[in-house]
Amino acid sequence: MIFRSRFRLNCIAVALALSTLGACGYAGDEDQVRVTVIEDGDARINPIGNRLNFASSTMRAAIAKGLVGLDEEGRVVPALAARWIVTDDGLSYIFRLFDAKWDDGRQITAERVARLLNQRLSELRNSRLRYDVTAVDEVVSMTGRVIEIKLNAPHPNFLQLLAQPEMGLFRSGHGAGPMRLLDEENGIKLGQFEQLSQDEEETEEQDDRWVSLRSEPAAIAIARYRAGSAQIVLNGKYHHLPLVGAADISSGDLRLDPVAGLFGLRFMRAEGFWTVPANREILSMAINRPALLTSFPGVSAWQSRLKIIPEALDVEGVNTYPDWASMTMENRIAFARNHVSRWKESEGPVAPLIIALPDAAGARILFKRIQSDLRRVGLDARKVSSSGAADVELLDEIAPYDSAPWFLKQFTCVKTTVCLNDADAKIAEADAATNLQIKARLYAEVETLLVDHYNFIPIAVPIRWSLARQNQRGFAVNSRGWHPLNPLVGIPIS
Repeated sequence: MIFRSRFRLNCIAVALALSTLGACGYAGDEDQVRVTVIEDGDARINPIGNRLNFASSTMRAAIAKGLVGLDEEGRVVPALAARWIVTDDGLSYIFRLFDAKWDDGRQITAERVARLLNQRLSELRNSRLRYDVTAVDEVVSMTGRVIEIKLNAPHPNFLQLLAQPEMGLFRSGHGAGPMRLLDEENGIKLGQFEQLSQDEEETEEQDDRWVSLRSEPAAIAIARYRAGSAQIVLNGKYHHLPLVGAADISSGDLRLDPVAGLFGLRFMRAEGFWTVPANREILSMAINRPALLTSFPGVSAWQSRLKIIPEALDVEGVNTYPDWASMTMENRIAFARNHVSRWKESEGPVAPLIIALPDAAGARILFKRIQSDLRRVGLDARKVSSSGAADVELLDEIAPYDSAPWFLKQFTCVKTTVCLNDADAKIAEADAATNLQIKARLYAEVETLLVDHYNFIPIAVPIRWSLARQNQRGFAVNSRGWHPLNPLVGIPIS
């Protein structure tokens, strides 16, 4: 009954938004695209800074190139750099820059790019990329158009790191495209970047190709798409899915990205019953993942997970699946119920597990399922907001690149107090190792430690979705969940 009531509320929310936007339909062409980004928190778009929301990252990637970038299929492509080579030891990356200019007409030089990149790497030590930027030892200019990046240890995913939107460079507030800001008084409007000479003034003539960008709550964004006043909606997550169903969006327009990342419960504190890893294991055993994942509309193949690192990144010969992975759900429940009963007989009652989740329809569905599963084994749960004090929080993050260490580093003592100093020490040792085989072995040992510690309860692969029609130019689902603006109107990145 509660699910039905929540669904009705979702319908009402979307209906109200649709009534507001009903007269805002937009009859554009393929060279004029309106994009709206879903943001649950601060919806301001500001491409300057270290901690960018999705909309801000999208804008930064549009107006500020890094050495390389990502195309609409998530592939690394040239940006400021026309080409590059990597030394055999993986410790040096040498880039040759395009002959290009900043948007104020000044020439882009290796000296200036090296200086800006060093500055940016220092700034990003307080960002989601903090663990990876420390791999850089030095950035130097070699000639007018060649720079070298020296690493202190091999980083197999270094190009993917450089392609992240945070790595886009500004010179005194000026970017180098592939797009430029046309208007921000009436909303953000981005168009074709022009290579001006330093003494050349911008002409009144403008390319007709442009993208408008806004960010707003999910209900408004979905309603805007439904009303025809947006051609694309980005940054949809699992907890927004009920709103899509309520808006009666065509199933072909719901575009799911095959992303890798972490979706599960990360312990932030452990008290009483939950201080014991074997008891935290009971939580993992109790969750009926297939039943939980089929509770969300529009997603027929949401993949469950029982381990931290995806199989594609596993170290060969290392099995980090839990021992009970082959047990039936009924046997898991029976085992967990007996375990909890014995604990209560010995230690007394167990306080409800406090779970921090977004205040959204999908999050309420997720919580009710987990609470029901816990009650089946003699435990209970209570929901608080994402900012509230909790035992566990939902970790819903996409891996920015194909990196096993990225997964492991989400559970260090910097991230949570329910951690292992031994695991942190091995991560540091692995990061410093120059031999890739030694690195892999150490990371595998870390995963084994974390699996036994149960400070993270994997549930599924993260969900990221967009709304876009099948024939939308320049849009493609991809494993990065990343959708640049310039391909939408046929503007190349370089």
